[in-house]
Amino acid sequence: MLDTSVDDLVDKLLRTKNGQFIKDGLPGALLIVTGLTEMAPTDYDLLATTSFLYAALGLFVEDEDKDYAISLYEVGTEYGMRAMKVNNSKFRKAMEDGVLVPDAAKYLTKDDLKALTWYGVNLAKRVTLQLDTPEEITDIQDAVATAKRSIELDPQYAWGANWIIMGIFNAIVPAFGGMNTGPEASREAFANGNKAEQGEFGVIDVFVARYLCPLVKDRDWYDQLNNRIMEMDPCKLGNGLCVMNELAKMKAKHNIDHKVKWMGY
Repeated sequence: MLDTSVDDLVDKLLRTKNGQFIKDGLPGALLIVTGLTEMAPTDYDLLATTSFLYAALGLFVEDEDKDYAISLYEVGTEYGMRAMKVNNSKFRKAMEDGVLVPDAAKYLTKDDLKALTWYGVNLAKRVTLQLDTPEEITDIQDAVATAKRSIELDPQYAWGANWIIMGIFNAIVPAFGGMNTGPEASREAFANGNKAEQGEFGVIDVFVARYLCPLVKDRDWYDQLNNRIMEMDPCKLGNGLCVMNELAKMKAKHNIDHKVKWMGY
């Protein structure tokens, strides 16, 4: 009953064509959903949905309040982990036995995909905000492992969001020591992400602009990506999930206004 009501609420939020309205209202909605989730602390869908909402709010606020976003991503990561443990006894036992997330991820299945995805997104996005403090980002391997597992299970899940994790990771980690990272690996990951919704999920190109364009020093591509996002019909995604591309437009506007910050010149 509770999870159905929350799912209906989230669906209505996603179909709202007003990014600023959602940004301003999401903290209140998140407070309610968090309270409902704690009333049913073993409800997988509620836990996973709560993880998603923390990630969503973090994405809305990270460009103006990094510390607040970090705190949101930390809580979202915790809810994602709780959901996976509740839903998958093999994964839970592995974690209780001290197995590391990259080694335990193999136990996760399609039934865990929602929590698996938003756990990874929350963790990965927190890491991108803490790149200047290496001691805080040692768990990036957990985000990468869960993103890879999600992609194995369904490469198109959540509009291709898991490919964003791989695209960013491949862009920020130099290609060395036989690792399949660097600009070409990043480009391929982002391209795979865009295949999920035929390029209609603008958030992917927001991060192409932020992480890959500076790496390849392509200012024109940076401009093209951001301008394309600004001109998108936000409601083509998922037959009316307008708010995700309203978010993309807000972040593309930030990219345009802070080109020197992202491109470095």
